[in-house]
Amino acid sequence: MDFGQELLQEFVEEAKAHIGTLEVGLLRLEEGSYEASLLDELFRAVHSVKGTAGFFEMDKVVTLAHAMETLLGRLRNQECGITVAMIDGLLMAADQLKDLVNNPAGQEGIDIDSALNILQALTGKTQQQPAGAESTLDVWELWNQLTGEATQAAAVPQDESLLLATGNQNTIPASDRGAVKKPYAEISKTQAGLVEESIRVKVALLDDLLNIIGEMVLRRNQLLRITENLSCEAPQLDVVTHGIDSLTTKLQEKVMKARMQPVANVFNKFPRIVRELARSLGKEVELVTQGNNVEMDRSIIEALADPMTHLVRNALDHGIETPQDRIDKGKRLPATLLLHAYHESGRVVIDIQDDGAGIDLEKIKTKAVVKGWVTEAEAALLKEAELLNFIMKPGFSTIDQVTAVSGRGVGMDVVKTNIEKLGGKVEVFTAKEQGTTFRLLLPLTLVIISSFIVEGASDAFAIPQANVKELVLLQPDNQQQKQIEFIHSTPVLRLRNRLLPLVRLVDILGIEGDHADSTAYFADETRTFRILVVKSGNLWYGLAVDAVYDTEEILVKPVPAALKTSGCYSGVTVLGDGRIAMILDLELVHRKAGLSLQEEKLRSTVEANSRSEETNLLLFRTSGGELLGIDLSMVARVEKVAVTTLQKIGSQQYVTFQERIVRVIRPEYYLPLSRRKTKTDWVYVILPRFVRIPVGIMAEEIYDVVSTPIQLEGCNSSGQSTLGSILVNGQIVTLLDMYALFQTAVPEYYQASRQLSAEREDAGKPQRVKILLAEDTPFFARVTKSYLESDGYEVVVVEDGVQALAALDTQSFDVVVSDVEMPKMDGLELVRTIRTREDLKHLPVIALTSLSGETNRERGLRAGFDLYEGKLNRARLLKSVAAMLQKNQQDKS
Repeated sequence: MDFGQELLQEFVEEAKAHIGTLEVGLLRLEEGSYEASLLDELFRAVHSVKGTAGFFEMDKVVTLAHAMETLLGRLRNQECGITVAMIDGLLMAADQLKDLVNNPAGQEGIDIDSALNILQALTGKTQQQPAGAESTLDVWELWNQLTGEATQAAAVPQDESLLLATGNQNTIPASDRGAVKKPYAEISKTQAGLVEESIRVKVALLDDLLNIIGEMVLRRNQLLRITENLSCEAPQLDVVTHGIDSLTTKLQEKVMKARMQPVANVFNKFPRIVRELARSLGKEVELVTQGNNVEMDRSIIEALADPMTHLVRNALDHGIETPQDRIDKGKRLPATLLLHAYHESGRVVIDIQDDGAGIDLEKIKTKAVVKGWVTEAEAALLKEAELLNFIMKPGFSTIDQVTAVSGRGVGMDVVKTNIEKLGGKVEVFTAKEQGTTFRLLLPLTLVIISSFIVEGASDAFAIPQANVKELVLLQPDNQQQKQIEFIHSTPVLRLRNRLLPLVRLVDILGIEGDHADSTAYFADETRTFRILVVKSGNLWYGLAVDAVYDTEEILVKPVPAALKTSGCYSGVTVLGDGRIAMILDLELVHRKAGLSLQEEKLRSTVEANSRSEETNLLLFRTSGGELLGIDLSMVARVEKVAVTTLQKIGSQQYVTFQERIVRVIRPEYYLPLSRRKTKTDWVYVILPRFVRIPVGIMAEEIYDVVSTPIQLEGCNSSGQSTLGSILVNGQIVTLLDMYALFQTAVPEYYQASRQLSAEREDAGKPQRVKILLAEDTPFFARVTKSYLESDGYEVVVVEDGVQALAALDTQSFDVVVSDVEMPKMDGLELVRTIRTREDLKHLPVIALTSLSGETNRERGLRAGFDLYEGKLNRARLLKSVAAMLQKNQQDKS
């Protein structure tokens, strides 16, 4: 590329950025952001494009930019007020500028007369562009300007005569919007203080840097493997290799940071799209963006534009109602479309959320039956999440009339495919008359990823760590952990409260293993099974491998052409020991295995409906050997610590985690349990969730994690910190009330809350608060009722949503606390019904469930719950009830 061509390319890139700034600023101007700084920014953007275009003799760009500059000058000088017609004219001109800039050699074929006429009519007088006025830049001055080395003052027009727009002096001034004039000296001074120390770097150079650092990561991994066995012979070598490891990691982070771009680069295109599409559909929509500064790899940012555009168009066309419909429903105008980006679990999450009518689940069910995807009997068993999966199928559409925007059944399947190609996934949440959320879960980068290294028939494979949810080891000497069953000769893994299809890696890939028959392999009770529980899209399944090694940062390289036909690989990498490892595409693996997503979900649904509600429990032993259980949803994490790290102060023991001092509590010291001196070198500290005080529970053995119905037996300890005893696999397990234990062990932390409760009792209430509790499990009903009654509330207990609605028809309640999973009518359907009834729609409703996770929480809140809390958390429950009562009182007043 010669010097002149390089200059032109620099101009094109810079002009695109200025036009993007212009478009975003005009839309802000239309929203009422009539500020001096904004108008100055718009004026400079147009002026910069015009000035540089003159050097390249792009006369049409100069002429059009000059007309835009004149109109913006009148606005800046308060000679006229902003109108919708002005914004339309300037946006139309911006589109024309974009076309001209994108095609420097083909300008003669682009007609700008219509845009010019509109701008000149808006300005009030036809003006001629002075010939050659802007073509006086020296080539080196131009180079400095394009590469960012010119002063910011150069962006301010030197010929102020161009700003003196003439016309009717009696036009309505913009004074009611606030003063917008600002002296040029002040502008220059302000801009000079905002100069950012940055340079422009070619994308190709960043790509090369990333490839080089990827190779460095590979060599680093190899070096670490080689020196593992040499550190004893040469201690200095260990220091050097760890130094190289640290520096390589830092360099990798810096290069990855250089490739990162804010999601604002995608979000900024949607104000214009929403404005134009809403206008064409006759709808009123306000676009709200949050998390604009969240950063992702450039390649992912570029690939997001099309899928997000489809989702935004979908929301406007399908989701959001017409203004009259919203008025009839009592909804606010304008409707809201939210684009929200945030970090979660090492990924970037983008929500596209509208407050429209929601997705009609009955229509989906009907369409699925018509398409032959399920029978009517099967459709009746499907839950909301399962029904929503159908909208991702090719050819699905609930719209009867085809429009220019949608209705052809093409789109959501393409969105799902494109997002999954990026290593992400799509989730959908909806609530009738409240709106729909499409959630995109995306990786930060596609080039260097963390993966599990596994083995099948002596060959190494890499599985992206983000897809692996759990590792399960089934050993022949522990029959309690034997969880492999057969349904119609098909192996399945029973993992707590669900059945997962089981596949063997070597069978899928056609590699010769020690068993040709998969059924015989999984039926062998003398074998040790290593199973990765993976999630691909909406499907969970178990993948059996021969060995599981450590996780490793790997460099992703394209699949060789000869292996593309295998259909199971997404890339290839070189491991630290020099072996080649294929990177598995888990979506393709389950397709090749012939796993049916719908069949698996139907089995899970039938299984779930036929079993009573189960609770996940963490089982552990104390020093005396008794088996205790804690609700797993109440556990933040479990730390293994050396006994020597425990420090004693007075009669209490403490341990340090991440520079935080944690009080360690032994349950056997506060309960009627046997105890003995610790004889092991290692113990476990269970750290709780939802507890602000630094405290943990000591266990000598972590026994198991089980999923079991809670049915209290007659055997019970007399301690106040227990909930009762249950039988698990023939063994007595004492259920621990963790929060009651903390109140007993460290009462000083709870004095303040007790004082507040006492003051509230002393102050008295106008009438006793009455709470409706919907809970089908007797154990949870009894415990939750006791929690609420201990705080002075009157509680009425029902077993399901049908009984709850009957109670609401005959009695008055201040708050409803409901389980989510119940027979006859579950909690989600109950709260939806409450929200549709005029006499009940403002009633506070709290979800109390053992279904943890952000997905379940989002689903509950979208259905209409005010708060979503876990079971057996007394402090959180009472706090939530108090908050709802206070909010309800404020709303009434």
